[in-house]
Amino acid sequence: MEVVASFASRLKEIMRIRNVRARDITYHTGISGSAISHYLRGDYDPKQPVIIKLAIYLRVNEAWLIGYDCDMERFEPTLDGTKKEIMEMLDLLSNDDVERVKNFIQSYFIDR
Repeated sequence: MEVVASFASRLKEIMRIRNVRARDITYHTGISGSAISHYLRGDYDPKQPVIIKLAIYLRVNEAWLIGYDCDMERFEPTLDGTKKEIMEMLDLLSNDDVERVKNFIQSYFIDR
């Protein structure tokens, strides 16, 4: 695989495709608005943990996002996975969404 695009151009492209704004990314991932602005301007590229967070939120392949010539589509894990996979998914949620999941789980146990 070869690099054919910059991270900034790919981030702009997928934001346009998914109709996502920088503030949506901040809200759902916890990545600061200033960091997103730097990424969009091409001032610097994010480190791997941020790339993974962005790729999961934007539903794209990490390699595609950083500019490689590969499929854009991302393999999406299902909840059929292990506790570790579920914990990784929870790490990507906003605080409000984590609270909703917690309330759902609590009501599940109360209603059983």
